Amino acid sequence: MRNNQRRASSARGRRSASKAAAKPTILSYEVPTEFVALPSRGRFYPKNHPFHKKETVEIRYMTAKEEDILSSQSLITEGIVIDRFLESVMVDDVDSTTLLVGDRSAIMIAARISGYGSDYGVQITCPNCGSKSEMSFDLNEEKTIREKCFDADFLSDNGVTVTAGGDIKVVLPISNFKVQLKMLTSLDQDDYAVAIKEAIDSSIITTSLKLIIEKIEDCDDPKQIDEIIMNLPAKDSKFIRALYPKLLPAVELRKDFKCQSCFHMEDMEVPISAAFFWPK
Repeated sequence: MRNNQRRASSARGRRSASKAAAKPTILSYEVPTEFVALPSRGRFYPKNHPFHKKETVEIRYMTAKEEDILSSQSLITEGIVIDRFLESVMVDDVDSTTLLVGDRSAIMIAARISGYGSDYGVQITCPNCGSKSEMSFDLNEEKTIREKCFDADFLSDNGVTVTAGGDIKVVLPISNFKVQLKMLTSLDQDDYAVAIKEAIDSSIITTSLKLIIEKIEDCDDPKQIDEIIMNLPAKDSKFIRALYPKLLPAVELRKDFKCQSCFHMEDMEVPISAAFFWPK
């Protein structure tokens, strides 16, 4: 009898454990996602890049995990906090430093809106009198896409050709050199900032040209390109420097600013400060 009771008790225990194991948790939560339009439309990535010819990418909404990343002092000190944040919210496994600058900004803005909403308060310094004032921006309302690189009339008027492979080529007005320009990635932008900072005053213009010119005619040898740039006609140099920023596909955040102290008015780019990801 005792053995039968023991077996019955053991069987009830197994059934009870089986039911407990099969019971679904009520705390499971699937993080929502959304699709973000890439200003580049994926056109300027190499064929082996995950974003090649992708017009939209999927990102996850911000969670407490991403807040942990943004609060990590070690990542902030290393200067890689935003890189880790972007890699966490992107569904695709992508090295964030390989993203084109405009696409990176688009993903940052969308992720910020998903986590903290579109209202963004920031302190503005008046360019006229230097006084500071608080302004609030709507990241949805003040957001526009700069896409001159897809405007056929603009490209034609400036002698620019965008090839099927995403190469940007332009004929310079004085030397008639055919120059291929480079779209900057996040890593390129960091290198650009360092190079400009380290350049002496007398070489800032040539340094900037060396960083954005990929080829001259069919030559991609850096030494030969550097030599040509040093002797490039000033009008050609000015032409490239004026044209290049307009060609970059990007998200622009702009708003009419009016100073409360001197009443100066100006169409101003919305500054991205610490409050962007660390709102009060």
